[in-house]
Amino acid sequence: MTIKYQITPAYIAWRVKKLACNLVPSKKLRQKLKKSMPQKWDVLSFSDEAMAKYAQILRRYPDVLSSEDTFELACQKLSFSRIGDGEFNNIIGGRNSFNSADPALAVRLKEICEAGSTSSCLVCLNNYKLPEGHSAYKWFLHHGARYLNKVLDTVEFKPEEYGDTYFLLRLSLSGNRLNQEGLRKIKGLWQERKVLFVCNSESPLIHDALNLFDNVARKEFLYIPNKNAFAAYAQILTKIKKYDTSWLFYMEAGATASVLAWDLSKDGYHAFDMGDFYKRSLAAQND
Repeated sequence: MTIKYQITPAYIAWRVKKLACNLVPSKKLRQKLKKSMPQKWDVLSFSDEAMAKYAQILRRYPDVLSSEDTFELACQKLSFSRIGDGEFNNIIGGRNSFNSADPALAVRLKEICEAGSTSSCLVCLNNYKLPEGHSAYKWFLHHGARYLNKVLDTVEFKPEEYGDTYFLLRLSLSGNRLNQEGLRKIKGLWQERKVLFVCNSESPLIHDALNLFDNVARKEFLYIPNKNAFAAYAQILTKIKKYDTSWLFYMEAGATASVLAWDLSKDGYHAFDMGDFYKRSLAAQND
């Protein structure tokens, strides 16, 4: 089942502008131009027939907890592994900004999706069933219409509720602004904990301009490759396991973090697959 969108003048204009932006040599200017453009999910126009097909697809997709309920479970010292759009792309043989196409990674991500949450690890998915008025509805419509049917043909999800992949960002952001109360709650997840940050050497976590980690008892860093970290998975896991289970592992490692959190939780470790939570929160502060 393939969903096609209508080719409207607005869509054609967006495509032309996007191609033009990609030709601009300055990264800073490129980003500025892209921010001035309407996002793709604002200009795609789906027919009634396409929306009916998408509704059929969604009936096969599992239910997802609210961000608040997901956060409450995370507060119970559960690890969490997040399978978002990038990971779905890996599962169906694609690539994303962190990982090239990797059959071994696809197998592990599929395994986590099909296993579902355990007593030690919460598995989180994109909530494609958001109500139409939700701020992220059009984004999920755009992404789901392109990939979701293929994902559902590949993965046999559990008939249970999964956590919400974006629960941290829904707490930390109000529109494009930081939600200070939400950030305060999130900081509580590592209050007085010893934290190992698993990230690349250029991560903004290192300098912590948001002061999100001034409440930890101790922090150390394990640097990993910025891209295709899964190729070094065994070595990364070995280095992490040199730490004992009293440590909390904060992981900013793309799909590699999804697998790490899952595997570590099975051995009694407490691990968070944090994705680009810090980067997006920092960007909101700077806007």
